[in-house]
Amino acid sequence: MNGPKEHLMILDMIAEGKITPEEAEELFKAMGETKVNASDVPPPASPQPPSPTFPPFPPNHPNNRQPFKDLVSALRDAGIDHITISDLQEVQTHRLTAEYIREMLALGLEPDGLGEWVNLRIHNITPRYVRELRDMGVADLDVDELIELSLHEVSARYISELHELGLKGLDADELVELSDNDVSPKYVADLRAAGLTDLDADELIELSEHDVSAEFIMELRKQGLKDFTVEDLIELSNHEISPKYISELKKHGIKNFNVDDLVELGKHDVSPEFIAEMHTLGFKDLSIEDLVELSIHDISPDFLKSLSDFGFTDLDIDSVVELGIHNVTARYLSELKEAGLNFNNTGMEEIVELRIHNVTPRFVREMREMGFNDLAIDELVELNIHHVTPRFIREMRQKYGEQLSIQNLLDMRIHGVDEDMLEELRLAGILISK
Repeated sequence: MNGPKEHLMILDMIAEGKITPEEAEELFKAMGETKVNASDVPPPASPQPPSPTFPPFPPNHPNNRQPFKDLVSALRDAGIDHITISDLQEVQTHRLTAEYIREMLALGLEPDGLGEWVNLRIHNITPRYVRELRDMGVADLDVDELIELSLHEVSARYISELHELGLKGLDADELVELSDNDVSPKYVADLRAAGLTDLDADELIELSEHDVSAEFIMELRKQGLKDFTVEDLIELSNHEISPKYISELKKHGIKNFNVDDLVELGKHDVSPEFIAEMHTLGFKDLSIEDLVELSIHDISPDFLKSLSDFGFTDLDIDSVVELGIHNVTARYLSELKEAGLNFNNTGMEEIVELRIHNVTPRFVREMREMGFNDLAIDELVELNIHHVTPRFIREMRQKYGEQLSIQNLLDMRIHGVDEDMLEELRLAGILISK
């Protein structure tokens, strides 16, 4: 807001010889003030150091003095009819000239207010830069877009070279994204040489963001991959599927694959070393699905070797995975065997059932100590499911005698003990204790 303080500042500038009364008149007009009277002008002041609040005006010399009248006129042409002393200081500091304003206006640029004009100068947006952008077809830009392009070093030459490669009609946002992601004209040309033509700006940005180089593409082609999309390349790069990795897979017999297969292998960390160890253990004809399944369930070569050492030498992949899922380890099996469990003619499903229902080696041992030496796996499972524990068996024997069978004990646990059950036991020849 203009007031006595700014009025006095202008009068001081006249007294100090920084501006002429005519120039002050122009300032007052721009600020909406009245005409300067000679009596208003204070006497010449003694020399003072420049005020720290405002940058000094240039000396009042005809060769380097700002032509205020011309500047005020240009600002009015730009729609700025009112300025303050602070505005004037800003204009002087950033060398906003009448010539600059008129050149920009002639190019069709319409900054909104003095602040946008100053921003253009701060970021060194020249009429030549605007003109060159327009020559490249980048027109109708506002101040923010021009500044954004300049900040991200989007030059007319950069745009021209992209045009030569067929990338035309790009807006300011696309140009900034391309520049930010190091999509150079050379990068585009190299990709084309590698067989990727007709890529749009978004695809180029995606490829660059994921470090997909022309060299990477050429090496993939040498490994037999030829028909792939931009999405395929990004997936391969994301999962670190290198041409070297593919070459090593082929050495281990993995030859018929597509991009999805490779991504699955990489996603689940199936390494060439893992495949080699599986071959050593006798698993030589594993499919990609088999390898992924083994890796998903953390089936390690050590796990398989321990099962083989235990005696399980003819396992198929499904059985191995089932054992791994339920943590049926060689140690668990060895402890069951030491507890007296016989694995002869035992199927893999039965062994898994033991683990699912938490039949422990201790439980097997205690059952044997109770006199049940030849329990089948399904009997052990059922006893554990219904919580027929050694303690329960001892309690039932103390009450009803030592001749109780496994089925008797199960019935007692499931249905409870009543007179009908006791009568059935007597009829079966079991002596019931009193």
